[in-house]
Amino acid sequence: MPSNMGDMDEYIFDDDGNPILQCPNFVQQENIFANEPDLKDIFHIKSDGFDVLLSLAKGLITWTNVNPSGKKKKKGKGEDRNTVMLKDIFAVSLKRKKSNTDSDEGFCIGFTLHICDIFGPNLLSERAVVFEHPSEALCNRYLHKIQSYITKLFKRPTSVKLFLQTHAGGKNGSSLYKSKVLPLFQAADVQVDCVEVQHNEHIKQEMVHINLDAFDCIIAMGGDGTANKVADGLMTASQRCRDVDQKLGFTPVRARLPFGIIPCGSTNDICRSITGCEDIVTSIIHILMGQTTPVDVCTAYNEDKFLQWCFNCQYGFGGNVLTFRERYKKLGKRGLEPAFIKALTKAKLRPYECDIEYIAAEQLPSHRKHLPCFTGCDTCWTEKEADGDEVTQDLVQAFDPLDESNNSDTLVNLAEHEDNPWRSRKGKYLNIGLFTIPGRSEIATRGVSKYSHLNDGTMDLVLVKEAPRKEFLRVIKRMGTNKDAFDFPFIEVLRVKEMRFRLRIPLGFQYNDHNFSEIDYEINRQQKMLESATKSTEILDINELSDSDEELEIDDLTTSKPSSGSVKSKSSLRVENNNKPKAMKTLSVQQIDKKKINRTNTETSIDTFSVDDSDDSDGDDSNDEKETEEIVTIDKLGVRTVRSATAPKQTLLGPAYRMTFTEQDRARRMKRSQKKENKKKAKEEKKMKSVWNIDYEICQQDFLHVKVHHGLLRVYGRGISPETIYSDPTLLCIPRI
Repeated sequence: MPSNMGDMDEYIFDDDGNPILQCPNFVQQENIFANEPDLKDIFHIKSDGFDVLLSLAKGLITWTNVNPSGKKKKKGKGEDRNTVMLKDIFAVSLKRKKSNTDSDEGFCIGFTLHICDIFGPNLLSERAVVFEHPSEALCNRYLHKIQSYITKLFKRPTSVKLFLQTHAGGKNGSSLYKSKVLPLFQAADVQVDCVEVQHNEHIKQEMVHINLDAFDCIIAMGGDGTANKVADGLMTASQRCRDVDQKLGFTPVRARLPFGIIPCGSTNDICRSITGCEDIVTSIIHILMGQTTPVDVCTAYNEDKFLQWCFNCQYGFGGNVLTFRERYKKLGKRGLEPAFIKALTKAKLRPYECDIEYIAAEQLPSHRKHLPCFTGCDTCWTEKEADGDEVTQDLVQAFDPLDESNNSDTLVNLAEHEDNPWRSRKGKYLNIGLFTIPGRSEIATRGVSKYSHLNDGTMDLVLVKEAPRKEFLRVIKRMGTNKDAFDFPFIEVLRVKEMRFRLRIPLGFQYNDHNFSEIDYEINRQQKMLESATKSTEILDINELSDSDEELEIDDLTTSKPSSGSVKSKSSLRVENNNKPKAMKTLSVQQIDKKKINRTNTETSIDTFSVDDSDDSDGDDSNDEKETEEIVTIDKLGVRTVRSATAPKQTLLGPAYRMTFTEQDRARRMKRSQKKENKKKAKEEKKMKSVWNIDYEICQQDFLHVKVHHGLLRVYGRGISPETIYSDPTLLCIPRI
């Protein structure tokens, strides 16, 4: 019995003494089948006669061996296996003998019970018992009774959508599906719509057009990458069915269908964290039995753009391992070991300067803080699920120097404003991890974050600060033991609800200047731009004038057109303008009094163009004596330019300038030097960046915003058993490092 269980009234116990959380919507068996009569007949099992008793009122079926003389056989070693609870039966079917003709189904020889047996702490196995009898009517009677009991009391799937990744793991997904998966679904009379994944976007395209009402669950058969894509598509389709726009700050709805994982990939951390193993038969039986567990999921954003749904994220060392693993993809599962060694070398293990902001969650009590998440965990199973409309609030915790591993950043956070829920961390980190599930893997059999819970509405933010390589190796080695891998002074673990990440990269070109300040660089750059800025030539857009104003002004100009080459003075034009109504005056960027437009093939000239920069009500007419004339030219490309009529026209005297051989050689050398500098800059920037490892999928984002949502996805599984036996890490490189 787990030691961290809450109120015992909320649990019931099976025959083995395992606790099971009571469901408030569970229909009591006595109320439906209390008056059902028992069925008792004689069947043959492995050529021996048995008295079979089916009791729907008690919810069990028993059979007792009988001798040919009618006397009961002595109790044998396997007597306890002669009683099976109906709730442990996941399939029942008629057994027929094959006939010689294809048209005939064959005659009935009995019915088969497919029973779920507990093979270990987290393992389940199938046991098939055949009850032989020549009467098909009698066999159908037992068959219909058992099926009605299962369908009315338990929610079992009858139609599933399965995405099969044939290239996952050892690329034997098709053979595993035909030999292990499909026979169990056919025995349970479950319709399977199998889709083989052809390319990287195939799952996303299928989930866009899927009809969720046509299926009872969605299944992913593959590794963590396939499971993440199918879960992302399921959550996105559920939001689309409810007309929920996925954007920053939206309130998501729960997934409309449960989600199942059949592990057959190189990494199966999601399945390990929820079912406790990576056995295919165990996962299928969980699906057929309808045993689900609510699990927290996260939404990832880049600025305001929604990226995807996910479970776990890592940046730094975790991202580098995934990057190097792509190089050894042909090795399959064996490619993880060389990628792990490559990421731990001195040249590749480096810190990354980041800015991290987060909203802290409520801290667990001290007696529950270091308890893993097992089946019946009171942190997950008895806690009230968060409402989707509830506003997230932050609780400011008092400073505890023993709890924060002597971290100086905590003193700074206490000085922040209490009304602001966001807290910040700045520094260089070897690895940044976000975990909503423990992340059990071959390296960390107990989980990378062994104290993360499946359904508590929070995620663990693990910050591994800059430290010597030998100290970081100690962290890796501890993940395979029962010790706390994060019990180091350079590691900080925070329970958060939301996190924002930003990578700090210098903006200047001084890649090798370690004293470079991007703030000073930006200030100096802005000052140089202001000093070198000159007043640009104003462009007059004739199209800005309305047709009515243009016709009005042209008519006025034609009535009082001066002689060719003459220019009206500004004072005379001003007097004419003052006699007109103010509504007739055309206003633009400049106040244009009069225009005379003569159009030619390539040039549009304005003979008279007067500008009044002073206010009309100003009595000072000293500036009005100045006369200006400007010409608007339009080239063949339609670009309009304005120049003064008094300015000398620029003409080219002689042929265009041609560079000398010395200048051409100098330009080539400068180009090569600039190209070399750009390569050095790109190389240095590459060292400053890593990639995000989001459920073993690469995500190249320098800014990431992650938010956790409480129990939105129901995944087939029962959690981790408290009696789980943990094995040693399977990677041979860890003891030799």
